[in-house]
Amino acid sequence: MRQKALLPVGGQPILDHIIEPLVEGGVTEVSLVVGYLGDQVRDHMARYSHLEVTFIEQQQQQGLGHAVLLALDGGDDPVLIVLGDTIFELDFGAFISGGGNSVGVVGVDDPQRFGIVEATEGVVVNMVEKPSEPVSNLALAGIYRIEYQRKLKEALETLIDSRTRTKEEYQLTDALSLMVHSGEVFHTHRVDGWLDCGTTETLLTTNHRLLQSRDGPFIHPEATVERSTVRSSSIMENCRVLDSTLEDCIVLPGASLEKCHIHDEIVAEGAELQEYSSGGQGK
Repeated sequence: MRQKALLPVGGQPILDHIIEPLVEGGVTEVSLVVGYLGDQVRDHMARYSHLEVTFIEQQQQQGLGHAVLLALDGGDDPVLIVLGDTIFELDFGAFISGGGNSVGVVGVDDPQRFGIVEATEGVVVNMVEKPSEPVSNLALAGIYRIEYQRKLKEALETLIDSRTRTKEEYQLTDALSLMVHSGEVFHTHRVDGWLDCGTTETLLTTNHRLLQSRDGPFIHPEATVERSTVRSSSIMENCRVLDSTLEDCIVLPGASLEKCHIHDEIVAEGAELQEYSSGGQGK
């Protein structure tokens, strides 16, 4: 079993796609909220020796708002919040240094899945988490800059003290909405590229898009691929692919495939498949 943020897309763990642009944008300190399989994240982050990394364990899964609260120190310094299941293409340096409160936004076709923003001329009027009847298709992309983390901490504590939950969880969106309605100004920041990794389907779509810039599949140097056709797929270390056809797949480390014809699947770590043909469900 592999921790979700360490699943590979485009031949690289999701977490690396997130951390590396932040470092390039000037970030030197990172706090990671971890839960199930958190030790894998700790081990992985050892490669970032130039970063000051703090790990915070969320022992009870009470929602994103609760997770963010655990990481706040309540001071008046700004804080950047980035979700661990989304890859962004934007000028991180400009977003970080922009000042004030900002939320990354993107237009979506299925707004019921996301926190939704109502805005007028780039200023947020309201935010609603996963509305059943959305009034906008402008979704919170998963990156936020808060000028004073103390104010966000106070809003999150208000939610928890009043036991205000949405979908049975304490939501960051609800805390931000409290801040908006108390007079805090939030500006929207359009995200140039927004690659969702939250579901199997979107993970495969993101993998396909990232590989387009490579002009070919990703095959790890420690993988063996013989007499096979591989298109728009990532094949990770210690994999063995023989006499097979793969299209739009992610093959996790240690998997062995022989005489398989697979498309649109994530092949599990260490899987052993022979004469298997399918697509679209994960294996």
